[in-house]
Amino acid sequence: MMDKSQEIAELESILHNYTVFFLVIDALFFVLLFVAVIFLIKFIKDKKNLHASNEYISYTIRGQEEERSRIARELHDTVAQDLRYCKSLSEKENAKELLPQISSILGATIQQVRAMSYNLAPPDITQNDLAANLMSLCAESAEKSGIDFRFTLIDGTDTSFLTADEGLNLYRIVQEALTNILKHAEASEATVMLRNESGNEEKGLYIFITDDGKGFEPKKNILFATGQKHFGLSGMERRAALIGAKISINSAIGDGTQINIMKKNDTIHKVRGGVNVHILCYRRPHPYKLGNKAASYGAKWF
Repeated sequence: MMDKSQEIAELESILHNYTVFFLVIDALFFVLLFVAVIFLIKFIKDKKNLHASNEYISYTIRGQEEERSRIARELHDTVAQDLRYCKSLSEKENAKELLPQISSILGATIQQVRAMSYNLAPPDITQNDLAANLMSLCAESAEKSGIDFRFTLIDGTDTSFLTADEGLNLYRIVQEALTNILKHAEASEATVMLRNESGNEEKGLYIFITDDGKGFEPKKNILFATGQKHFGLSGMERRAALIGAKISINSAIGDGTQINIMKKNDTIHKVRGGVNVHILCYRRPHPYKLGNKAASYGAKWF
């Protein structure tokens, strides 16, 4: 009887050991499977990101080449032609009488070269004054278009915590947004607003860009769902991520576009006093339909 009991006990022990062994094996299998799935997902994401990065790099290089071609055309069609014409005038027998005309042409040529130089690298952005730089950008955008631009700055807005690199990238983001308005929005009015946090908002700099244009579907443009890669918007998001800023793009067909940018201030922030609003209008000084949207930002329009 004891022998049978011992045999049963031994069999139960062996069965228990096998059960534990297979349970451990199963657990390890599922752990390894889970890790493999995680690595596979990460690999797919990295591959997609790499593909998107390569696409963006290709777009950037193509954009640089197009910009070089554009500059070459402008130099040939304007500056070179004007200089050649001045040379021909200076070689005439009555060259002295033509000096006022030559001087006028050379003056216009100098202005063209300065404009080209400014478009390539605006000197203001080296001064690390983002508000002044964006003010100039709005004025320049208004000059080259039929769009009414409004630049709004809340009194006491602090941008001093931004590094030179952060200020430059924020400037380029806004520049790209205004370029999109000029090229695609078919807008009549646009506004750029700067302020710091309000109420319980996170400390930092807030930039709002709004237009009353035809609008678009952000997801299709940013996520490339339609196959038409809108690298301008993608580039804005990449620049924002590069400096740790947050950006949201809200738009709908026929309802304009609103871009919100937030750069956190990790430094000690001084408490500001009362709020005053400084508004600069470019083009036609008349009431704006954007007033209602601006009110949601904490600003009042005059």
